[in-house]
Order: sequence, then structure tokens, then C-alpha cells
Amino acid sequence: MIREKEIHMGKGRKMLKWREVAILTVAALVIFIVGFANFGDRDVSAEAKNMGPPKKAVALEQASELKKQIKGSNLGRSIDEKASKQAHEKVVYLTFDDGPSPDVNKLMDTLNKYHAKATFFMLAPNIKKHPEAVKRMAKEGFGLGLHGVTHDPNKFYRSGKSALHEMEQDQKVLEDITGIKTHMVRTPYGSFPYLRESDRSLMESHGFKIWDWDIDSEDWELKSRQYVPKVINSLNSIEKAGRTPVILLHDHENSATLKYLPELLSYLKQHHYKMKSLDDSMKPVTFQCHNRCYAYSQKHKSNR
Repeated sequence: MIREKEIHMGKGRKMLKWREVAILTVAALVIFIVGFANFGDRDVSAEAKNMGPPKKAVALEQASELKKQIKGSNLGRSIDEKASKQAHEKVVYLTFDDGPSPDVNKLMDTLNKYHAKATFFMLAPNIKKHPEAVKRMAKEGFGLGLHGVTHDPNKFYRSGKSALHEMEQDQKVLEDITGIKTHMVRTPYGSFPYLRESDRSLMESHGFKIWDWDIDSEDWELKSRQYVPKVINSLNSIEKAGRTPVILLHDHENSATLKYLPELLSYLKQHHYKMKSLDDSMKPVTFQCHNRCYAYSQKHKSNR
């Protein structure tokens, strides 16, 4: 009799342990994939049929019942809060060209203060001038991109091979300093109209991803706080169009960009934007030629 009771209690403990594991498994899946509120019973059943081994499938088939038990509990409320937060989260990608400048550490300090990440499209000579700052970028999770060597359109856009060669040089310099081989590139002044379709194909065949932008802050031209409202107004248009904005900014010494950056970052934070960095796995935002691109030398001749 005592032995039967012990066996019964042992089975009860195993059932309780399995129940706890199953609940946590389902909760984790719900949080990670679509959120508690949107995790339907039909989705669970379909997933269960496609999964193995059998024990996992059984656990998922029980998700409908477990979901009811979780709802209303502290765990359920936590899941709901997380799902709600994710649903309202907006993403923006800040990008800085031409650096690293002597002020790049101040720039990173400012970004960190607002828990913001960004991507730096850097020139090889400047990388060599500020190697420790570039190592810091890599260590702190900022995006690392390439911007070439000369930033001279006469040299960079001389041919497809000249553009490719500059990016390969830049890539090697960055890799030698950080150990990171990035394929994200931004050509001087953007890819349109001087990077022709054949030039793009050549660059892409060597694994490079050409990044342009959705929003030009015009900080390079305005050189004042006016770039902040310019970005904000553009953000509203991009958001209505349902696109995730990539913002063009510049990393220049003693710049208005850095001086008024806290104002822009405060706005983004207050309006629930998550400021993230780009990476090699993403599909780039690239200006398209549509048969309108032409050689820089052609423009130079037409202006004579």
C-alpha cells in the first residue's frame, strides 16, 4: 500500500515537472515568435504536425490548454506586455559617412547615452588614423561599413574596376584592424547616378552590398540644427509609406551633426524608435538606375 502511494506520488511529481517544462516551452515560443495575444490554436496544431520528435509534437498539441492556464497569471501578463511592446516598436537605422573623425568617440558616447546603435561607412585613410576608435565600434556593436579610399568622384567613378578596387582596399584595412570582414558599402555621394548598372554588377559579384538611404539629413549642407526637423519631417512620410528609414548623417570634426544629435536622438526615443545598426545579412536600400545612370566622366564633359 505504501509502495503504491510512493509510486503514485512519483508519477505526480513527474507529471508536474513535465507540465512546468511544457508551459515554459510554449511561453518561450509565444514570446519569441508572435506574442501571446496572436498565438492561435490553429497555428499550434499546424506546427505540431510539422515537428518532431513526437514528444515535442505532443507538447505543442497541448498548447491550447496550456495557453488557457497561463492567461491571467504573472507569466501570461509578462508575455502580453512584451507582445504589446514589440507591436508598437519602430526601427530606424542611423548611418554616418566619411569618418572616423577625431570626434568619433564623442559621437559614440552620445549614441550610447541614448542606447542607440548606428552604422559607420568609413574611409580607409581615416580608419588608419583612428584604429582604436574603430576597434571600439566593433566591440560595442556598431555597424561597420566601407566608403572607399579617396572620396574623389573623378578617381572612384573612373570605372567599375576603380570603384571595386577602392572598396577592396578599404575592406582589407578594416579587417586588418578589427578582424571583421564587412561587405556593406556606400559609394561617395550615393550610388545614383554615377555607379552604372555594370559597375553595380561587378561590385555585387564580389559579394559587396550597396547601401544608400531613405532620408538625407542634409547635415553636410545645412551645417546647423535645421537638419533635425528635416529628418523628423521625412520620418513622418517614410512611416506613412510603411518603410523602415535609413538616415544619412556625417561624422565630421566640430560638426553641427554631433552638436545637435542629442535633439534628434531624444525625439526618436520619445517616439518609441529603436535605433539599430545594419549588418551583412540584411537586404540593402539601394538607389535604382532604371537606365538613368551614367559615367561621372560623361557629366564632366557635358559641363565643359
